[in-house]
Amino acid sequence: MFRLFITIISAFLWAQLPAFGQNSTLRKTYEVYYGTEPNIESGTASIFHLSSLSFDRINRSIENKVSNKGLQVTARIANYGLAQLYLGGLVYGTFLHEYMGHHARGREFGVNMDLKYNFPGLGGDNIYFTDHHLPAISRQYISAGGPEATNMLAYHATKQLYGGNAVGSYIGNFLLAGKLIDGIFYIEGEIKPFLEDPNRYYRNNASFFSKNPVPNDPLSYVMALTESYGIYDSIIDKDSIWVQRQEDMSVYTDNEFIHDQYDRLQTAFLLAAIDPSLIYFFYGTYAYLVHGKAFIKPFMFNIHAVSFMPSVRAAYGDLGAENYFDVFFKVSGIPPFNVYYRSGGNTFDRLSGGGIEMRQIVIDRFTLDGQIDYWYDGREKANKFNVYSKIAYTFPSSPFSLLVGLGVKSKGGLMGKPYYNGLYGYIGGGLTLTSHH
Repeated sequence: MFRLFITIISAFLWAQLPAFGQNSTLRKTYEVYYGTEPNIESGTASIFHLSSLSFDRINRSIENKVSNKGLQVTARIANYGLAQLYLGGLVYGTFLHEYMGHHARGREFGVNMDLKYNFPGLGGDNIYFTDHHLPAISRQYISAGGPEATNMLAYHATKQLYGGNAVGSYIGNFLLAGKLIDGIFYIEGEIKPFLEDPNRYYRNNASFFSKNPVPNDPLSYVMALTESYGIYDSIIDKDSIWVQRQEDMSVYTDNEFIHDQYDRLQTAFLLAAIDPSLIYFFYGTYAYLVHGKAFIKPFMFNIHAVSFMPSVRAAYGDLGAENYFDVFFKVSGIPPFNVYYRSGGNTFDRLSGGGIEMRQIVIDRFTLDGQIDYWYDGREKANKFNVYSKIAYTFPSSPFSLLVGLGVKSKGGLMGKPYYNGLYGYIGGGLTLTSHH
């Protein structure tokens, strides 16, 4: 039934997706900005815009400067496989995951980390030793930082997907990286084997544990979350390095909490995996490699003057696995916006809330973006909030713009934002280019 449902939805969307017209004019703004640690939000946005700028230019150059059809196809395949998938994977996979994710969260919590890249492969490691004195919530967030960064990249791609008249046909790569690779791939590859046989898992990863006693991404996250609820108090000595080698490693997995969280992670990332926006990965690949379409027009459902499209994000939150259920809107006469409902938690405490994000509010030479988030933290029995605004100024007779962002939030987890309460901010610049097709 599930496969039939996906097949029907995929066929419907495929039939509806129109290509961006070759006689159209497209204006796109690319932004780069930097700011408050952990810098996940600004870092992922900047990498996405830089990648978009590079890929847009390369794609159009191939179509405009290579006249031979056979050479065009060869150039597209080389561009797609080498530049967009391999080199792009190094940037928004390894660099983004390791540096903008784990490493950035480590700096936020005062942990020094030794970052190592596995070149020319797509892997990397953050080696760090941390004892039991470091709060479990800090280890939890450092562990979750890698998947958080690549999921934030997918969110930036999704915002652009449903915020403009056309998007680069490569955009599905970003969606796929964030929504699938750091979700289902790691859950099935790390958490499941550990829960099924932790002793064998420890033996198979003995060389890794000899350098770094913290398990890989989602597994270390779930274990830190479990520890933060006191499950491991009888196992872990306050002066020991986490995780200790036990005679029988099943002492770490013999509890309902960690198995329940595994089920919640599976559910959260399965929901993200059936996100309709992932269709653009397959359609965009087809449109570019076969027809040379550098841009495609995103499909949205329409009711009179209202266009909308749902999307799902998965996250490793401070209370457990979460989903952000987004609905993106484009309404005639007003800027594009997104509303979402947020839900997650664990067997003891729940988290729920929502938010709205307005974009591209143009007032003379100023462009404004605004964001408001409000959620309930079941563990602290408290309501939390976040308010953020970004203002961009475009210089006269120039494609360049200057932008400043400033926000304030409560202490607690919100994708891409600092964990602690208080002010945070970003500063950077933008470049607006016009493409004729």
